[in-house]
Amino acid sequence: MPSFTLLSLNSFGIPFYLGYLRLKRLAVELNRLAPTVICLQEIQQNAYLPVLERGLAEAYPRLAYFRNQFAPKGGLYTAAQSACRVIQREFYPFLNQGKPVSIGFSDYLLNKGALLIKLEVQDRCFVVINTHLQANYAGKWDASNSQTQIQVDQVNDLVTLIHAQPRDAWVIVCGDFNFPRESPAYEKMRAQNDLVDALAGDPRSTYQPFPLVPSKEKWDITLDYLFYRVPAGDNLKVTADILPVENTSARGSVRRFLTDHKALLLHIG
Repeated sequence: MPSFTLLSLNSFGIPFYLGYLRLKRLAVELNRLAPTVICLQEIQQNAYLPVLERGLAEAYPRLAYFRNQFAPKGGLYTAAQSACRVIQREFYPFLNQGKPVSIGFSDYLLNKGALLIKLEVQDRCFVVINTHLQANYAGKWDASNSQTQIQVDQVNDLVTLIHAQPRDAWVIVCGDFNFPRESPAYEKMRAQNDLVDALAGDPRSTYQPFPLVPSKEKWDITLDYLFYRVPAGDNLKVTADILPVENTSARGSVRRFLTDHKALLLHIG
């Protein structure tokens, strides 16, 4: 089979049209990278959907998202090339959404969850689960933290969803998980799913704050992951990488800035 590639990226698509021009330029860079499937998180306004559709239309006609009142559910958007045959599209909201009156109210409004798309690519089936978990604004991931407990509950929902997928399919779970590898939520994610962390042992951070943000060193951490489960008997080679996605036509770090996360790239084949 030809190679299958998946790119996952938190797009920093903040509302009030503050991400409008950046997302137009981001689409140019995504077309240049040309993965088979693109999974975007943090699309926080419905007005951004036609921007992405126009920017990616020619190469990525297979789309999955679920429009909500102000933004797509979970802020999630998945696009696939025409070689992919879409079998299923579903959105699964997390049972624990946090509280509307709390530091995580923006997460609550997005109705966070998991966007699942099942694809056939030639003779193989791929289940791609695009997700974005509750943010941990305090940066404290011990079990006593209330935001950590929300993350653990949301991982439990992902565990249930992953276990429901057929064993003869590749299962890929990607997105912004908002916790580092030493957190309780990460340990639960790894322990119960037969999943492989495609970038385990890679010391590079995936979060890159806006160039003007002070104290950036505190957030030099990994928050985004590519997990995968291999079908029994399949021996395709899997590799992964972390790469910045920048406006290659601009000069200077501020002008090149497109998002505060790096992209994760998974290659199978």
